[in-house]
Amino acid sequence: MKKYFYEEKEIGLIGIDKEDFVRNIYAWSNDDEVTHLMYTGVWPGNYENLEKTYDELTKGNNIIFAIVDKNSEKTIGFCGLYDIQWQPRFAEYRIIIGDRKFWGRGIGTLAAKFIIKYAFERINLNKVHLGVNIENKAAIRSYEKAGFKHEGIARQEIYRNGRYYDAYKMSVLKNE
Repeated sequence: MKKYFYEEKEIGLIGIDKEDFVRNIYAWSNDDEVTHLMYTGVWPGNYENLEKTYDELTKGNNIIFAIVDKNSEKTIGFCGLYDIQWQPRFAEYRIIIGDRKFWGRGIGTLAAKFIIKYAFERINLNKVHLGVNIENKAAIRSYEKAGFKHEGIARQEIYRNGRYYDAYKMSVLKNE
């Protein structure tokens, strides 16, 4: 049985493991249904580049968790704080739930709420922000439920599927 850093209902969050990260991101980044409206998946994943990505992510100003289904102890996604800026006290939130069987169950919202609480209460950040494809309605609803507010629109921010997409810029502040 895994020891979780955080757990709620059917999921637990733990630190990421290199082999687990590379294997899952490889599969998910090569699944167009998973990445259809995301930055991820523009080019095919390969193990060598993903191992380098893991090394870069874990030595920088990033705190990343694996999202684990507690019943099967299988990794179903990753979430975390990226590019933490310690002086102005903000970071970017990112999440991927790559196992499609877990979509639409509120897991993204639970993970986001934990990361927000962690950011404000454990590491004393003041702001958590994100960007999301304006057509990714499920993700936008999830972020809103977690407390993110709309800041604006970045026009033609994402190029996927032979076209440009606008992206919402969203954030949540510690005092909210």
